[in-house]
Amino acid sequence: MRNEIDKLVKEKDYFSAEDDLRRIKMVQELLAERFPFENLDVLLKVEDPITPKFIVEKMLLKGRGGLCYELNALQHLLLKELGFDVYLATATVSTETGWATDRTHVMNLLWKEEKLYLIDSGFGSNLPLQPVELDGPPVHSPAGNFRLQTCETEKGSIVLQSENDKGWNTRYAFFPEKVGWEDLNRIKTEIHNSPKSSFNRELLIARMLPEATLSVNEERLQLKGIEGEDQRIMFTTDDEMLRCIKIRFSESIYQAAAHYVRMKKKGRENA
Repeated sequence: MRNEIDKLVKEKDYFSAEDDLRRIKMVQELLAERFPFENLDVLLKVEDPITPKFIVEKMLLKGRGGLCYELNALQHLLLKELGFDVYLATATVSTETGWATDRTHVMNLLWKEEKLYLIDSGFGSNLPLQPVELDGPPVHSPAGNFRLQTCETEKGSIVLQSENDKGWNTRYAFFPEKVGWEDLNRIKTEIHNSPKSSFNRELLIARMLPEATLSVNEERLQLKGIEGEDQRIMFTTDDEMLRCIKIRFSESIYQAAAHYVRMKKKGRENA
């Protein structure tokens, strides 16, 4: 694993940064560039347990992305290997219709000089791309402005918020409590099997670009620029979707998507 980490951090000239928070920011940027948010293992019913070995093989060696419990598990392994005393925690996501399933989002937390920082590489294309200090100043990324606030809710005492034209909107809430790898497998089981899960219904791949966010589902490609520009390309066939994925994502993600399309087609034929 160390060799793979060395290759990654050399790409970002990681050791040129003297400040720890700047180094963590570089790791987050690298993860956003290389490992998209994608739910293909859910759709392909890959039930392997989440372990360090599984994460290294799937992501570092095969070049796949994943959901929060995989992306932030990889982030956890990288930051631990680089000497940061981060720990895993879980949050409950806030949606337009209320709270999502309890504690099914994973992220990393870090205490540094008596300040708490959120470090999240697994929230789709809604990433701050840098550590967010509790009750500190807002941070900015291509996805917008974010802040971390002390706020008592039924789902936690801390909330991550993003800014929109109506003000600050809560994205998720959590208690700053450490969880183990077994919790990642609890979340994976929930995401794979629950009828409430939004990730076991159709394909979703999302990533951050330097000046925009990009997402693909089975209907369209969407690009959202930092200045509010919105570009949408609709798909009329699965082949159009696959061509889009092949152009914009890794070969391993394309192959997984093609496998999913074949499974879906076979299911329709057998129905």
